[in-house]
Amino acid sequence: MDFKKIVDTVKSEASDAVEVTKLRSKISKERSAVKANYQKIGEMIFEKYKDGGADEELAAIIDEIKASRAKIKDCNEAINKLKMED
Repeated sequence: MDFKKIVDTVKSEASDAVEVTKLRSKISKERSAVKANYQKIGEMIFEKYKDGGADEELAAIIDEIKASRAKIKDCNEAINKLKMED
């Protein structure tokens, strides 16, 4: 194999690697967009049914979210209390 063919092969492979990296980046970006939209849907459903009216399965998940939010609030209050003691 002559030097020119080797250089052309290396350039081609490097170009392909760059293109693959760009495509993987686009895939990652789109997956993030899908995840964000799933989250928006979840938040909308939560807000709609947080005070009741959801089916049993959804109501259980909403109760779990409410419990988690309460725990987060308690933890934040404990953090604030500790900071005030210093």
